[in-house]
Amino acid sequence: MPDFRWHDLRHTFASRLVMAGVDLRTVQELMGHKTITMTVRYAHLAPAHQREAIERLAQKRTDTTTDTGHTRQPQTVPVVVY
Repeated sequence: MPDFRWHDLRHTFASRLVMAGVDLRTVQELMGHKTITMTVRYAHLAPAHQREAIERLAQKRTDTTTDTGHTRQPQTVPVVVY
């Protein structure tokens, strides 16, 4: 790859950790960053990962109680992805 730089591996490392569910504070420590701002700069989420995060909302079901105390059936929350 002509545009590859060894430094790119740091971005890949941070991004994959975040996409695997590792919290930013832990990623910060693993990367050796002094500030969380620098960690956020390194951790880029793939578009597919962002889409999956939004789709989780669609899978979430909610039970609600009406004013009369009756419980409604669980409903799936509609999600529009642009």
